[in-house]
Amino acid sequence: MVIAPVGLTGFVLTWFFQRIDGILGVPLQNWIGFAIPGLGILLLVAFLILVGWLVHLAAGRQLLLWWNRQLSRFPVAGRIYHAVSQIVQSVVGGRRQVFLRTVLIPYPTDGVWAVAFVTNDEAPQMSRYVGEPCVNVFVPTTPNPTSGFMLVVPKDRLIETPEVSIEEAMKLIISAGSVSPSDQEAATGRGLDVESLLTETRD
Repeated sequence: MVIAPVGLTGFVLTWFFQRIDGILGVPLQNWIGFAIPGLGILLLVAFLILVGWLVHLAAGRQLLLWWNRQLSRFPVAGRIYHAVSQIVQSVVGGRRQVFLRTVLIPYPTDGVWAVAFVTNDEAPQMSRYVGEPCVNVFVPTTPNPTSGFMLVVPKDRLIETPEVSIEEAMKLIISAGSVSPSDQEAATGRGLDVESLLTETRD
C-alpha cells in the first residue's frame, strides 16, 4: 500500500514522458543512430513555440489560411480536419472548460443514478427533437474515465450536485465509488495518510 502510489505515479509519468519524447525523439534516433532522452521533448516544445510565433506574423497567417484551403479539398481528410479543428477551437481557443459541472442522471434506467458531467448547457437542435429543453452530458466509465457515453438529457431529469466538484467526482469514478466526496473532505490532501494506514494495519 505504501509502494503502490509511488509506483503508479512513476509509471504514469514515465509513460507520458516516453510518449511525448517519442514524437520527435524516435525519428531523431533513427537519423543519428542513438537515443538522447528528453531531446525529443525539447525539440517538440521548440517546434510549438516556432509555429505559434509564425502564426502571429502576417505571413504565417496567410500560410495557415492556404493550408486550410488545401486540406479542405480532400474528401476524407478534409472532413476529419474540419471536425478536429472545430473541437480544438471550441475547447482550447474559446478558453472554455469541457466539463462544466457534476450532475446525477437516471442511467441506464429510472431509479438508478449515474455520475455525469455537463458539457453543454444548451442543446437547441436536440431539444427540438425531444420536445423540451435538454443538455449534453458525458457519462464516464470506471476505472477509465476517458471513455464513456455522450447523452442528451432533459433538464428536469438532472439532479444538480453543486457541492461535488469535478475533481471529487473523477476520484469517485476512478475508485469505483470507494473514495466518496465526504472522504475527500476529511483527507489531508497531501498524498498517502500514513497515520491512518498504520492504525488500520494495527487493528
